[in-house]
Amino acid sequence: MQVLTEITANELSQAISLNRPPNYWSNALRANGYAFVMLVVILWVDIKNQMAGKHVPPVSWALLLIPVLLICFYWYRKHSAVQRAVSKPSNTPGSASIDANGISSTNSAGAPSFVPWSAFSGWKEAKDVFTLTKGKSFNVVTKRGLNEAEVEQLRSLFRSQIH
Repeated sequence: MQVLTEITANELSQAISLNRPPNYWSNALRANGYAFVMLVVILWVDIKNQMAGKHVPPVSWALLLIPVLLICFYWYRKHSAVQRAVSKPSNTPGSASIDANGISSTNSAGAPSFVPWSAFSGWKEAKDVFTLTKGKSFNVVTKRGLNEAEVEQLRSLFRSQIH
């Protein structure tokens, strides 16, 4: 079966989300815990003082902009990383062949490559992609251009070949 090798930004985002460790957000909160607690305390004190009719210094409210700016920065960083990955020269239009032996493809320079099923330790499925895991990395197989029967054929192939 032939599948497309060029991956869109949406497909890559799905693959990244699918393979994010389950404790990702708790680790992020724990790593930034002190800053988060300090901002919550500042906000609580500011609101309490505001409700009591006391003067709240503008710098105190300005501190609350920090998490907004950090969220914007992290979003931009993730978004630009996905865009850079999608625009790499290795993400060129083409196709790969998937059969009972593994995945065969030819890169943009014309060099063939083959990855046997034994190289993969697992697989996951999202709306538009499959990901085949190899240790801490993964390969993305897009469903774009496949009908439902071909997608089901890939599922059964992955179930039978990847353990």
